[in-house]
Amino acid sequence: MRASAGVEFSFFFVCFGVLVAGFFAQGMAAQTPIGYVTVRDAREQAFSVEVPRGWKTIGGMFRNSTVDTRPLIDMTSPDGRSNVRLGDATIPPYTTPGPFNSGRRPGVAPYASGEQFAAKYGQARFGSMCEAVQVTGSRAMAPKYHSSGGIQVPGMQTTGGEAYLSCTQNGQPMFGYVYAETFSMGTMPGAALWYVVALGSFLCPVDQAKAVGEILKHSADSIRYNPVWSRMQQQLENQATQANMAQAQATIAATERMNAHQQAMIRGQDAQNENFNDILNGVSFTRDTATGKEYTVPAGKGGTQWINGNRAVVESAFSPGPGFNQLESISH
Repeated sequence: MRASAGVEFSFFFVCFGVLVAGFFAQGMAAQTPIGYVTVRDAREQAFSVEVPRGWKTIGGMFRNSTVDTRPLIDMTSPDGRSNVRLGDATIPPYTTPGPFNSGRRPGVAPYASGEQFAAKYGQARFGSMCEAVQVTGSRAMAPKYHSSGGIQVPGMQTTGGEAYLSCTQNGQPMFGYVYAETFSMGTMPGAALWYVVALGSFLCPVDQAKAVGEILKHSADSIRYNPVWSRMQQQLENQATQANMAQAQATIAATERMNAHQQAMIRGQDAQNENFNDILNGVSFTRDTATGKEYTVPAGKGGTQWINGNRAVVESAFSPGPGFNQLESISH
């Protein structure tokens, strides 16, 4: 698992193998063998995938920005009752809410674990396909495709999970399934980022759940990325990373200059406040021109002031006599 600085992964859903629940993989009743055909992404030639023969398939690699690439493979059975989907081009990278961005803005949402995202995604996705959608179960799982490998990094985590849903379509009971993995980095509110890094789902009549679950698993495991596209995407991400680093350095330098300017202003303001305070208190801040010593003395009437060793201050146009040194007004 690798994340670019401030942006998405090398390709948003790196590997779509989906962990299908145990009852999909075990104890399956005999099924008519399903034939598969290989289709290729026609948008960017990014990948190929095996899909059931005769099923309507749409999708490809959708590019939202240089580094935000979102694959989608959507398959619908000939009778229109079963639908399998890998990825989702509508799912953006997310920023957690903070003082300056609310959760009501697109792309802003509290972090959702793989289990939480699977349940919420299932309700949203299947809600437009059938009625009375309910989450009948969910569970957290160790991430299968983006495991940290035991490495613990503060502020970074990957979680996996699955959810089971039920609904009805034209009066027929339907079964829904979602598997998701989410990755988060950062802990500062409003600045922490998180991504959906693996996603697979399907909806079908209850009596076809095992067969459709196997289609989801087969198609997910069959995805192969085009090495040429992967190298191109890697180069784009490297360029974006360099640009981000240059921008960050420029921002730091500008911030330091602004801070220095502000500190100078504060120092000037402090001196001005102290000078004004002297006026209010009827004193002057002065320096002995002969010795360099500084004195706070009673404010005169605007004439030349003199001071002797006993700190006696005299205001006169001429020296009062031996032992008196001239004072000059200075700022704090």
